[in-house]
Amino acid sequence: MASLHAFDPAAVVAVLPSDHVIDRPQRFRTVLIAATAAAEAGHIVIVGIEPNAPETGFGWIKAGAKLELDAPADVFAVERFIEKPKREVAEKMAGAGGHYWNAGMFVWRGRTVLDAYREHLPRTAKAIDALQEAHDTERYEAVLSEVWEETDRTTIDYGIAEKAKNVAVVPADIGWHDVGTWTRLAEIVGRGNADTVEVGSEGVYTWAPGKVVSLVGVHDLIVVDTPDALLIAAKDRSEDVKEVVDRLRQEGREDLL
Repeated sequence: MASLHAFDPAAVVAVLPSDHVIDRPQRFRTVLIAATAAAEAGHIVIVGIEPNAPETGFGWIKAGAKLELDAPADVFAVERFIEKPKREVAEKMAGAGGHYWNAGMFVWRGRTVLDAYREHLPRTAKAIDALQEAHDTERYEAVLSEVWEETDRTTIDYGIAEKAKNVAVVPADIGWHDVGTWTRLAEIVGRGNADTVEVGSEGVYTWAPGKVVSLVGVHDLIVVDTPDALLIAAKDRSEDVKEVVDRLRQEGREDLL
């Protein structure tokens, strides 16, 4: 951000995580054009994914009033954020409409988000200013090392998006998949890579390179075999793998993490 702002303070920047799959790229382009229009009008814009399930592993966004913009898709002010809700809450939001998954995709003008940093995360803003001064010099890497530990220890979501008053959301029905769980991966690629023998079984994703996996009378499972660990999980509980990670960490099993 420091380098981009030093290069062009008026630039509009899209922050797009790499571990996503988008099935409708043309629609995604339209969403980004609308988000750019909102960013040029001074908003910090989030791409809000149209929900197709009551997901509890994502943060949610509730849309407020529609913004009057010359844009090819609707853009709304953000009314509030809901962080990883309980299932009954997620079910209500999915059914109510006007609620979207927060996929961590942002569009903003550089100077707009830097103003937000100065208001809400001043330590990080100070670090960015120092990096701007060092931009395109031999000092840049050294300055980065110096200021990194002085930044605010939070994310853009908690530190800025949930505090700023100029946050907007563009609803996006773009065939989006977050490849953050084994269930998500199974939805995208299908059955997995293992040589399987299935008897009265269906909906099982298997990852066991070089092995034959026999499945008898089981349904909707994730089976992942690696040299040092075996994971078997119900597809609708794949988000809970993080609890296994927490348990292993508590038990000092860092060798498996």
